[in-house]
Amino acid sequence: MTTAAGSALRDQVAVEIVVDPVFDQNCYVLNRRDTAAALVIDPGLQGEAVARLLEARGWACEAILATHAHPDHVLGVPHVRRVAPTAPLRLHRDDWPLLDPAGWRQLTLPAQPPEAIVPDLELAGGSSIAWRGLALAVHHTPGHTPGSVSLVLGDACFSGDTLFRGSVGRTDLPGGSWPALVFSIRERLFTLPGPTTVHPGHGGPTTIDRERLDNPFVGAAAGR
Repeated sequence: MTTAAGSALRDQVAVEIVVDPVFDQNCYVLNRRDTAAALVIDPGLQGEAVARLLEARGWACEAILATHAHPDHVLGVPHVRRVAPTAPLRLHRDDWPLLDPAGWRQLTLPAQPPEAIVPDLELAGGSSIAWRGLALAVHHTPGHTPGSVSLVLGDACFSGDTLFRGSVGRTDLPGGSWPALVFSIRERLFTLPGPTTVHPGHGGPTTIDRERLDNPFVGAAAGR
């Protein structure tokens, strides 16, 4: 985080990343440093490791936030709920139908959900989640899925599978839309301040400035 506000936020919030080695998918665990409170973003196949991390740190997960409903981002929800049974799962309503386990059984996955995954609350675009004196802005960024969202906390953006370092989310799965994805990135994410750090659902971090300039799919480089 490069701005003064960003530095102050980093002093307040610790971010742990637990990577699923199968899909290289990132689960982010946020801790309000002066408390034991935590948020979990996108627990996938590494759900058991996330649960162990919470127990080892003595952190209490207060909510599970899913940027979208693909299995590699939500399969770990039941594992997290075993150590945080009251933590609500929040997901954009347009993606609730994608949690149908009948559809998942048709996918080649190294694991199937141990139980039904049912969202408790919506992540509505344009809303803000109040958390321990901080606010996470919810941006509806459809394209990869109809209900994909990106979560912005200070100058950190958790973009799910919408925007990656040097790439973008695929749109060939059910509910995907290339025009919607391009709009979401150019008209919503690219309007964020340039130094904003993008923490994607897969791979390493990047910045809005870098992707606006060099992303070969949606950045200035796409027109060269």
